[in-house]
Amino acid sequence: MILTIRIAKLNWLALNVFMVFVMIVIGGITRLTDSGLSMTDWNFLSGIIPPMNDTDWLRLFDTYKKFPEYQIKNFDISLAEFKKIFFWEYLHRIWGRLIGITFFFPLIFIWIKQGFDKNEKKLIFILSILGFFQAFMGWYMVKSGLIESPDVSHFRLSAHLITAFVIYAILLYFFWNIFSKNKKNLKYLSTFQLKIHKKNFQLSVILLFLTICTGAFVSGTDAGISYNNFPLMGDGILPPILLYENLPDIETLFNDQGFLQFLHRFLATITLLFILHTIFKAYRDNFFYNFKILFFILLFAIIFQYVLGIVILKLYIPISLGLLHQIGSLFVLTLLVITLCEANKKRAIARPLV
Repeated sequence: MILTIRIAKLNWLALNVFMVFVMIVIGGITRLTDSGLSMTDWNFLSGIIPPMNDTDWLRLFDTYKKFPEYQIKNFDISLAEFKKIFFWEYLHRIWGRLIGITFFFPLIFIWIKQGFDKNEKKLIFILSILGFFQAFMGWYMVKSGLIESPDVSHFRLSAHLITAFVIYAILLYFFWNIFSKNKKNLKYLSTFQLKIHKKNFQLSVILLFLTICTGAFVSGTDAGISYNNFPLMGDGILPPILLYENLPDIETLFNDQGFLQFLHRFLATITLLFILHTIFKAYRDNFFYNFKILFFILLFAIIFQYVLGIVILKLYIPISLGLLHQIGSLFVLTLLVITLCEANKKRAIARPLV
């Protein structure tokens, strides 16, 4: 019975890790194709039914024409082009509803079978709150692009993206702790060293989240096309706004394309260097001795992600590579979460004195 419940939990969590991963990818496509404002209302039940005929499509297209994105930016869009952007936003919303089903229905079954311990119930509560908050943020973000500006608030976009990444990280952490349940000894590593490595990997996750957050700022303001050389920005290292005699206020800074791109570059560089420092130090201390493949994959992933960011910049943000860059950040997060889970299951064994 216990084994059956464990398998049920693993299947449930694996499914939802996959569902959220795909959701983030769909969200990335929706953003990169500027599809997010194609659906101008939010109806939980009636919104499930797609347009079934020409009359439905014309009605939706006429509604779209009433809002700033059409009036200011897409005034020459055809119905066929509207259908393309509508598809991605519709799929994004439908996939969100499917996640609600795949998360809560199996959850109820396992809960009835008393399959969760106290700590797992806390994680489920946090995930549930985050899920409802994420749905709200999706609506709140879209609303910001339906008033005056034909673009959503990059602050709300960032909150929406970060919440998705947090949900993904918690689900993966939940899954991996059940999947890899056995404690693993670490030869010749002191308890103090083990704590240092754990803190370093925790800080790596925080830095990655900050970098992802600024990446959303760049995406939401189209700041990626403001400077397309690297490591310089135009003719200098700093954007012009930071060279003013009197620095502007915070609001002005965080709405300036040059500053936002600089901030993303800066944090990406700090994150790269810190993660490289962390994994090489951990490798030197035998931290990866029973999971060495993780070291090499993480090393490749973080370097690839950084180089890809530079390539995208120089190529003026092609959609396919922009999406790959978002998937890359998700992959790096996956590796860091797995590393943290493995760290929590390791026990230090000190080097013998003789």
